[in-house]
Amino acid sequence: MKKISDEKLNRVIKYLVIVLLSFAILFVAIQFNSFWQWIFSAIRAVIIPIGIAYIFALILFPLIRYLEKKGIGPRGFSLMLVFILAFGLIFAGFYFLIPLVTNEIQSFFNNEFQNIIDYVTTDLRDDFIFGQDLYDQIAEYLTESNVVSETIESMIPGLIMNLSDWVFPLITSVALLPILLLYYLYDYERIGDSIRGIIPKKHEKNVAKLGLRLNETVGAYLRGQLMLMVALGAVATIVYRLIGLKYYFVFGLLAGITNIIPYFGLIIAALPPIIYSMLTTTGPGPLLVILVNFVLQFIEGNIFQPLIMSHQLSIHPILIIMSILFFGSLFGAVGVIFASPIAASIRVFYQFFRDLRKEKTEDNLSKAKGT
Repeated sequence: MKKISDEKLNRVIKYLVIVLLSFAILFVAIQFNSFWQWIFSAIRAVIIPIGIAYIFALILFPLIRYLEKKGIGPRGFSLMLVFILAFGLIFAGFYFLIPLVTNEIQSFFNNEFQNIIDYVTTDLRDDFIFGQDLYDQIAEYLTESNVVSETIESMIPGLIMNLSDWVFPLITSVALLPILLLYYLYDYERIGDSIRGIIPKKHEKNVAKLGLRLNETVGAYLRGQLMLMVALGAVATIVYRLIGLKYYFVFGLLAGITNIIPYFGLIIAALPPIIYSMLTTTGPGPLLVILVNFVLQFIEGNIFQPLIMSHQLSIHPILIIMSILFFGSLFGAVGVIFASPIAASIRVFYQFFRDLRKEKTEDNLSKAKGT
C-alpha cells in the first residue's frame, strides 16, 4: 500500500481546517441573521443611489469630454450644457408622453375594462376551449373555495413589504441623483485619482487600466442599451398602430421600457397586448399580435443589437440570466434593471485579470529565454 507523503497530508489537513473554519464562521453568522440584515439594508441604501449616479455619469461624461475637446469650457459650463440637455430631454419626454399614456389608460378603464370583466364572467363560458362543463366546474370551485380572495389577501402583506424594500430606496435615489451626478461629473477625474490614491503604488498602474477599461466598456454598453430601448419602443409603437391595435402607444412604450431586461423584457412586454387581443373582439386577433411580437424579437436580436450594440460585451446568456436572478434577489427590481451593467463589469474584471496573467506569463517566458 502506497504511503501518503507528509506534504500531501499537511495539505489535506490545511484544506480540512479551512473548510471547518468556513462552516464555523457561517454558522456563527447565521445566529446573527437580523444583525446582518440590518447591515445589508444600510449598505444597500448607500450603494443604490451611488451606483445609479455612476451609471448616469458613464452615459453623460463622454459628452462633456467631447464638448471640452471642442473648446467649450470650462468644466462648469460644459456640465451645465449637458445637464440642461439631459434634463430637458427628460422633461420633454414626460411632457409629451404622460398625456398620451394617461389618455389611453383612462380610455381603457372608461370603455374597455368593464367589457372585459363582463366577457370573463359571462361570454367566456361559451368560448371556453375545454368546454362549458369544465368552465362551470372551475367557476364553482373558485366560488366555493374563495381561493381568489384568499390568494389576494395572502399576497398583499408580501407585496407591501416588497414595495417598501425597493420603492423607498428608488425614490431616495431619484431625489439624490441630480446632486450626486453633479458632483460626480464635475470631479470625475479627481474622484478617480482619489480612489487610485488608496491603492498601493505597485498596483496603481493596473488599477488605472482596469478603471479605464471598465468605464469605457460599461459606458458604451449603457449608451447602446439606451438607444436600443428608444429604437425598439418607437418601432413597436408604429407596428402596433399599423396592425390596428388599440392603445398602441402604451404597448409600444412598454416594449421599449422592458427591453432594459435582457431576454425577458420583450416577453414581458408581449403579454399585455396578446391578452388584450384575446379578450376583445375589436382590433387584430391574438395570432397576428403574437406574430408581430416574434417579428419584434427578430428585429431586436438581428438588426438593432448588431447595429446599435456594436460595442456591447460578448456576455453569455447564462451569465445574464444568473445576474438577473442573483442581483434581483439582492436588490429587488433595481437589481433586475441593473443586472446587465453589473454582469458587464464582472466580464471586464475577468478579462482584465486574464490578460494580466497572460502578460506576466509572457514576461516570465521572455526573461527565461534571455537568461
